[in-house]
Amino acid sequence: MGNFTSYELEKNSPIPLYFQLKEDMIHKIMNEEHKVGESLPSETQLMSMYGVSRTTVRQAIDLLVSEGYLEKRRGVGTFVTKPRLNQWDLAELRSFNEEASRQGLTARTQLLSMRQVKTNDILKGVFGEGPTIYHQLERLRFIEHEPSVLVTTYVPADLAPDLERFNFSEVSLFAILREHYNLKIIYASKTFRAVNASPEDALALKVPPNFAIQLVDTITYDDKDQPVEYSVSRDRGDLNRFKVLLRHKE
Repeated sequence: MGNFTSYELEKNSPIPLYFQLKEDMIHKIMNEEHKVGESLPSETQLMSMYGVSRTTVRQAIDLLVSEGYLEKRRGVGTFVTKPRLNQWDLAELRSFNEEASRQGLTARTQLLSMRQVKTNDILKGVFGEGPTIYHQLERLRFIEHEPSVLVTTYVPADLAPDLERFNFSEVSLFAILREHYNLKIIYASKTFRAVNASPEDALALKVPPNFAIQLVDTITYDDKDQPVEYSVSRDRGDLNRFKVLLRHKE
């Protein structure tokens, strides 16, 4: 059994105790204070460690099970498991590979196509009237060897000339934009919609036609508040989840 250190939760915080407990346990799991395959301390021990009720402990554990960090084995106990879900924390901007690595997941990217396309009304709405030619990348992302995200990305050609010389099955687009084109990527805006997968997307993601997926539009900005990248991703809802911590503004 792993050795969890005690942690005092913020009893006067607007953030529920069970959520604070869940987040602290995730932190300890990610830091390998409690390793994959090991059992958790008992509910009674967790109650003592965190100074909370049994109900709070059970709420946190149930969330961790649903998010794929823990599994319950009948008659044996609750164990840390390697998450199958890719749980994106929207509080920080990370690349796909950075996020997967943070969670200890095996990830890879397959570049399906890369070509140059002319501007259109959608791209003008994102980048303005200036750019006329864009690099279009079509990539398929894998988590634990399962196709997880199908993403189409647009980068203005004049912002990143000769981008096609890089193999985006092997390297990160964010890393290339930062290191080779000296772009300072600072923040991104995301819009989420629930849609049914098209036959083409369903085939790539290995899900049935009309399977429910998440459509995510992302615009990434530099330190001058200028858009440098626009992507449309189709994310499998059974393999991807998104979380964000919201604080009440007084």
